[in-house]
Amino acid sequence: MESTDNATSEKSNNTNTSTTSIYTDDDELFTSGMERLKLAESELALAQQHMEGIRQQIRSKGNYEPDSLLFLCDGEDNNILSLIMGYLAVEEVGRCEVVCSMLKKQAIQYWKKLDELYFANNPTLRSPSAQSSREAVIRYKLASTLAKRIGDVGDSISRHLIDSEFDNYEDTISDVRVYDHCQGCDFPNLDFNPFRPETSDEYELFVRFCRKSDNKLLAEGFCANDREMGDTRIKLRNLDYSNWPQLAELTRLIETSEEGMMINEHNERMLDDCMKELTAIVIGVHKGTSKASLSMVQCNFGDPPSARERRSHGIDNMGDHGFCWPKGRMSARSHGAVETFRNISTFGSTTSFDNRHCDAKLGMLWENHVWNDQENGQVLKVECHWTLDCSCNCHQREY
Repeated sequence: MESTDNATSEKSNNTNTSTTSIYTDDDELFTSGMERLKLAESELALAQQHMEGIRQQIRSKGNYEPDSLLFLCDGEDNNILSLIMGYLAVEEVGRCEVVCSMLKKQAIQYWKKLDELYFANNPTLRSPSAQSSREAVIRYKLASTLAKRIGDVGDSISRHLIDSEFDNYEDTISDVRVYDHCQGCDFPNLDFNPFRPETSDEYELFVRFCRKSDNKLLAEGFCANDREMGDTRIKLRNLDYSNWPQLAELTRLIETSEEGMMINEHNERMLDDCMKELTAIVIGVHKGTSKASLSMVQCNFGDPPSARERRSHGIDNMGDHGFCWPKGRMSARSHGAVETFRNISTFGSTTSFDNRHCDAKLGMLWENHVWNDQENGQVLKVECHWTLDCSCNCHQREY
């Protein structure tokens, strides 16, 4: 019996020893495996870091990696990439072209296609000083998009005006915000640099005409301009007026009517209807940076003055020439109280308090230009020239 117990005890001890040995072997095996895994992970991290350095080196040359999907691109004739880029917005293409030289080359083809698409049939949409298709497309998109956004403001544009207020008791004239003026919105301040003599050469002017009630596009494009007696006159002869039949008909009537015949009830009504619904937006585009900013906007060029108002706005139709002036002026600062200073010059005994931060006024003008035969004085041709006249008080004002 004692012999049997000893045998059993010895067997049990051998089993425990074997089990402990197995656990010890497993621990060591697991530990060695984890150490190897950590070494592999460390090596992988170093390899990945090294590979990222290689990728950066390739990209710094304007190239792409062999495992990139751009490897499918076969250059300028790659139809797949060209098709994809054709669906991108201008801003997205601009971001794509900085990725690598291949995408930049493809973007060049994209800009050329847009150049032809946008400007082939309407050259006034193309920036006159643009040095490339890319520059021309970007300038047009920036200017046109901003002008359209301003046109969406509609008749509320007039809530940002300032006007002259007469105080008969104090015998003063003061610049003030119009009644029910806007207290604050995303309507931007105005940039008058395109109208200042010292900075005007740095800018091009983009004009958009739209309908006040629904912002329907009537005409738009880059326009030449010149300065006359301190005012900026924007020439409108070359714009596409196919969306603006009213102006086209008015132009025809002015050119073909005999002296004074333009002044009749029918023509006056047509002129009133056209000008009351008109919004004119002027965008300044900087030639160096292509940045677009709102330079001037006014609407309702046919609003007649009331009996109590001065004849400072409305339509003055003299047949072969005329003027359409909207009410009020636009201040460089679109919101807030008008800060004034006392003008040294006075109107008789009346003291004038003028806007300190610059203001401007737009006028829609027309005039017939007549070409005569020098020998017999016969009229060879008559052309009605429309211009936007911007009268900007900015030369001696603070801004």
